[in-house]
Amino acid sequence: MPRIITVSSGKGGVGKTTFAVNFALTLSRVAPTVLVDLDTGTSSIRNTLETPVRRDLYHFFRKGQKLADCVTQLDPRLDPQGLFKNFSFIAAPIHSIDEITNWNDASRWKLVHAINQLPAEFIILDLRAGLDANVIDFLPLSNSGILVFTPHHPAATLAAGDIVKSLLFRKLRFIFSSDSPFFRENRGLGHQHHMVNELLNQVEDPYQDGLPNLDAFLQDLQMSLGDNPYLETIANVVHSFGVYFVLNMFDGVEESYDSAVRPFVDYLKTGLSAHLKMTNLGWVVKDDAIHSANCDRHPILLQSPGRDKPPASLDPVMQELANLESSIFGLPQPKDVAPTKAPSRDELLNISDRSPLERQLEILNTMYRTAGSMQVRNNFAYITHRVLHVVRSLPADSFGQSRLLTPLEIFHKIFPNMPS
Repeated sequence: MPRIITVSSGKGGVGKTTFAVNFALTLSRVAPTVLVDLDTGTSSIRNTLETPVRRDLYHFFRKGQKLADCVTQLDPRLDPQGLFKNFSFIAAPIHSIDEITNWNDASRWKLVHAINQLPAEFIILDLRAGLDANVIDFLPLSNSGILVFTPHHPAATLAAGDIVKSLLFRKLRFIFSSDSPFFRENRGLGHQHHMVNELLNQVEDPYQDGLPNLDAFLQDLQMSLGDNPYLETIANVVHSFGVYFVLNMFDGVEESYDSAVRPFVDYLKTGLSAHLKMTNLGWVVKDDAIHSANCDRHPILLQSPGRDKPPASLDPVMQELANLESSIFGLPQPKDVAPTKAPSRDELLNISDRSPLERQLEILNTMYRTAGSMQVRNNFAYITHRVLHVVRSLPADSFGQSRLLTPLEIFHKIFPNMPS
C-alpha cells in the first residue's frame, strides 16, 4: 500500500522544500519515491535540482498529459552511481500561471485522483506555505503529516499549530454537519446538536472569550449534559490525532527548545488540547553547506561527503544533544573524544530489513560522533528511520495517508457504515 506524506509549514522561510527534497531522496533508498511540487507559485523543487524537466504540472493541466508521464528522473550527473535511482519528482510550472497556482475545485480533485494513481510506494507532497483549500485538501484526515518549523521564525512555529487546529476542526465539522449520519442518528438531540456547534465556534474563534480549548469544551459539555454521544465522539477525534514535526535549522538544544518546541507545544495545549499525540521525528542542524548545495542545485545528499572538512573536535551542538540523549536513553557519551573515521554516505543511507527502531538508535550514536556537515546526512537518515518505524508499526491513518480523499470519501471514511 502506498503512503502519501505531506510536508507543510504555516509560513515560508523555514526550509520546507529543502527538507522535502532531501527527505524524499533518503526515502528512495527504501522504495520508489515520487516528490510532487504542489507549491506551484515558486517552482522550488526544479530550482533545487539541476535536472532537465520535459513535462511538469503545466502539461498535466493544460496539455492533458497523465500525471505519471510528468515524472522526472534525476540527471545521471547528479547521481552517477545510481544510488537514488528510485527517486523521481513532478515539478511545478517554470513560471506562475494563475489557473495552476490557484486551482478551482475541478482542477484540485483532478490532481487528487491523479496523485492516488502514481506508481510509487512513497509519495511526498511539498505543499505551499500557509493554509488554504489548496493546502488543507491535501492534508491527512487524522494526523498532521510532517510539519516543518525552525527556531528562527517564531511566527511560522505558531502558524504550524494553526494547521493542526484547522485539520481537527475540519474533521469535527464533517462529523457534526446537519447532513451527517451522526446528526441523523441523533436527530432527537437536535437542541444539543445546535449547542455543540455553537460551543465549537467559540473554541475555534480566537476573538471570543469563554472556552479556551477543546479540553475545556469537553469538561463544560460533560457538566452540562453528562455522558453523551457528542462527548465520546469529540474525545476520540482529539485523543487519536497525531502531530508529527521536524525542527529545521537546529542550533542547540536549549535555544531551539525555548524558541520553537516549547512555544509550539504550549500553543497546542493552550489553544487546542493537551491530549494530542505529539511526535518529534527529528531535527536538521543548521549548516551553511545546505544553502550552498541549494544554490548549486545539487542537494547535499547527492554530494560526496569527501567535500566536507571535518573540525578537530566534536561539534558543541552535537555534544549538547549527546548529553541530553544519554540522560534519557542511556546512550554512552562521546566525552571529549574527537570523531574517528566518518561513515560513508552509503553506510548512512543504507536501509536494511532490520528494525527501523534499532537503526534509529545506531544512527543517533553515529550522529554524536560525527562532525561537520556529515551531521546533516545523519539527520535525514535518522528522520527516515523514525518515519519507517511509524509507517510499519502504526495503522495507515496514524501517519500520512494511503490515498488522498475527496469530501465524499472523507464522509465514508468517518462513517464507514454510511450507505452509498
